[in-house]
Amino acid sequence: MADHYVQGSVALTCTAREAALIEEAWQHAADLDNDGAPGDPSAEFLAAFPPVELGDPFNGLLAIFDDPRFPRFGAELQVTGADPCMVSIYGDSDFQPDAIAALIQRCCRQTLSEAPIGFTWSYGSSRPRPEDTGGGWCAIFADRIEFGETAEGLSKALQPAADPWSDHPVHPVSDWKTEVANDEIRLGYLAWIAIRQSSAGVAP
Repeated sequence: MADHYVQGSVALTCTAREAALIEEAWQHAADLDNDGAPGDPSAEFLAAFPPVELGDPFNGLLAIFDDPRFPRFGAELQVTGADPCMVSIYGDSDFQPDAIAALIQRCCRQTLSEAPIGFTWSYGSSRPRPEDTGGGWCAIFADRIEFGETAEGLSKALQPAADPWSDHPVHPVSDWKTEVANDEIRLGYLAWIAIRQSSAGVAP
């Protein structure tokens, strides 16, 4: 039986208030995971993680985890600097890209309004096989989070390149050659197609 692991890290620069909010959310998650009693949530925390049900101020935070019963980021948190702060999140066995991305998006609104934040991760096992190794990337924006897998990029790279000289279904190469031979045009094939589509009111 193989042991599986996920490794990843992200480093970002943010304001002191955003870093403090990340630290607060991180501590609340740790307390909840250990069946402890979390401290009172701040107003900033409740605004970033609004409760989804009345009576529990922390279920908004729990909602960012795949399994709310186990609110674990699978990583270590380090904050350095005054203002701005450097936030580093890293893990070598159970890194949780989804929860970490959601944490950053919820806590770093000001920073994300200026530029997106991205990170990568990898996964593998003690018995490396093609299906057990890989990785991915995450791009965090103020209004969305995008994920991708390295396998998708590899598959795209391995696809045969499109043939620019293959016949267009409506504007075949033979028609273009005829017009060139008759000195009616002096355009390349693709430019000729674009002109004909434009004249017909069709987007290229």
